[in-house]
Amino acid sequence: MRFYQKWMRFFRYWIRSIRLPRLPRILTLGFYWSIIAFPFVWLMVNWQRHRVRDLVLGLPAVAGIIATAVLVGAGQVQERSLTMSYFNEAQDAIAETEYPLAELLLGRVLQRGDSKLSDAQYLMAVLFEETGQEERASALLRIIAPDDSRGNRDAHSRLARILANQTTFQSDPADIKRLYWHLTAAMEDGSPDMALAWGQYSLAVGDLESARRYLADAVKDFPEVWQTLGVIEATIGNDVTATAHFQRSADYFSEKLRIDPKDERSRIDYAQTLMKLGRLDEAKIILEQGKLLDPNGKWSWMLASLAVSYHDLNAATGKPISELLGYLDRALTYDPNHGLALNRLMAYAKADVTGNVELKTVLARVIAEGEQPALAHLAMGNLCWLEDDREGALFHFESATEIRDDVAVVLNNLAWLISHDTAAPDFERAIGLVNSALEKRPDDPSFLDTRGTVFFLQKNWKPALIDFEKALSGVRDKRSVHEKLAIIYQELGMPEISEQHTKLSAELMNTQTPIVPQVRQ
Repeated sequence: MRFYQKWMRFFRYWIRSIRLPRLPRILTLGFYWSIIAFPFVWLMVNWQRHRVRDLVLGLPAVAGIIATAVLVGAGQVQERSLTMSYFNEAQDAIAETEYPLAELLLGRVLQRGDSKLSDAQYLMAVLFEETGQEERASALLRIIAPDDSRGNRDAHSRLARILANQTTFQSDPADIKRLYWHLTAAMEDGSPDMALAWGQYSLAVGDLESARRYLADAVKDFPEVWQTLGVIEATIGNDVTATAHFQRSADYFSEKLRIDPKDERSRIDYAQTLMKLGRLDEAKIILEQGKLLDPNGKWSWMLASLAVSYHDLNAATGKPISELLGYLDRALTYDPNHGLALNRLMAYAKADVTGNVELKTVLARVIAEGEQPALAHLAMGNLCWLEDDREGALFHFESATEIRDDVAVVLNNLAWLISHDTAAPDFERAIGLVNSALEKRPDDPSFLDTRGTVFFLQKNWKPALIDFEKALSGVRDKRSVHEKLAIIYQELGMPEISEQHTKLSAELMNTQTPIVPQVRQ
């Protein structure tokens, strides 16, 4: 027994000696239970306090507010995601030329009016432009890219490119200023597109050095610019460089025509480049081929320009006047309204009167030989007019119309040209020319319009009124005639009729395509 007791004492002592150390309180179950039970214990202790009770009772409302905010946020994210899907699908549809689908999708984006509104408006403008709706495209672009404040950069850039293609040094200063605004608002000038637009702007303001720099950057992507670069180099006197540029331009257009012989724009540009290189015979072949492919194309003016180039080239080499008049005759046969040819014809009578004896003898010889009698009579008539021989001038004008019927149109155009000479308009000679034309075709509306315009410029109101009234029913540019008649009736003290002509002119402004009067260009 003693042994047992002794052994048990020893065992208990040993057990106590090897007992595991106590675990930290944080690892005990009681610690975690106290954390879980704390809210309930706290609530039971503080339940009798109003603040605690109100807080607990308001928890469902707080949870509802949070849930509502979460749902609204999720809905907005979903809406934006749907808008982005419509927008991306519209972009893909435009890229694949599925324009009706693209317009439908963009319409949905525009109806939503969220963060993609500006981008969708721009893409819709691109769509309108791709489908030939230029007016709608421009109107939409001006909404998102105004002329007086910054808007969508892409829209500014696109408007700048559109305006640059329409702007020349003859453009209205306000239009040139608008182009500059959109170029600067686009805030980019490194792309070939914008380099081309900046180059066109520089040409419009006469900054040839900047134009040359910008166009040199653009020519890599727009090889047709070689022609313009050639003109710039020729203008500043770098003839060798200009010839090299024209040659590269000719090579480019030649290849384009080989791929597509019906490309009218490239054919005209190719012919113009060949003319600048002095390869007139090749240019003539190119133009005549174009006329065979499309008789209704703009070949008459180009062929007339080519004939004028032949005239100038041969005039520089001292060819006889009969041959030179033959080139002008060919030009005016192609296009009786060709301003360059008419100017060359007028130049034969613009020398000093005292020094015209030799020229008069030469013209008389041409008339006698009968090689180009009609144009020789015209030149002689202008010469006589400068010598104050009105009777002789009218004789030669009428002789020209008797020889060739189409000379009447030339007389009419010469009359317009002379009366609109900004340096020194000769109204009396213009009346003499157009009267000779009217002798041949008394009721021609175009001729009556020309004579009425000359009277109008002289402020000779009553004869102008009669001619315009007769011409109104058959003239092409009725809006211009209504404008002049409004002024005439106002000057004659008839404001009621003047007002009606003003209204008719305004109505035609929106329905009639503006027509450039003859020879004004």
